Amino acid sequence: MVLSEAQKRDAYREAQQILRLDEKWQELMPGERKPNFQRAAQEILRRALGHTTRRNEEPLNIHGGLMHEHGPREARLLERTLRAGVVHPDVLHSFQHNITKKAPEGYPRPPPRASDDPDLPDFDLYVHDAGQTIGPAGHYEPGKDVFHASEHEPDSHVPLVPAPKQPEQARLPSSYEAVH
Repeated sequence: MVLSEAQKRDAYREAQQILRLDEKWQELMPGERKPNFQRAAQEILRRALGHTTRRNEEPLNIHGGLMHEHGPREARLLERTLRAGVVHPDVLHSFQHNITKKAPEGYPRPPPRASDDPDLPDFDLYVHDAGQTIGPAGHYEPGKDVFHASEHEPDSHVPLVPAPKQPEQARLPSSYEAVH
């Protein structure tokens, strides 16, 4: 006997469901024997593996014809593919009814050419690379040719006050020193 791939797949699913029943089975009556779920699943698999498998599909016969010139299966497949929106809807109408629209003059338009616009300002591109940049992060002002660092030195008229030290009694004794 020849099974289709779908029938063979159904047999595998049935065997899996029977094995799941083995885990969930409960005794309803005292002394009730547990069915041999393993053997039942093996029997279903043995039957499914003993048969040859055939594919359900015949090869597609697709050619450059219209919808009514194809077989029903090929026409459905092509129509579904064209309806998916990958191509313009006019392609689907052309396939179904042989209706073609005339392209407007100058279509397809060539893409606009990229040219240097003299009205646009010149710009420089600075790519920050932590491995190559020596100074701190900041920004470059190309008009003045100045690099502004995000960190700055305080003004010279501001007195520098050292941060107060932590009193020794605030520190807990420990043999572990955290390194930050």
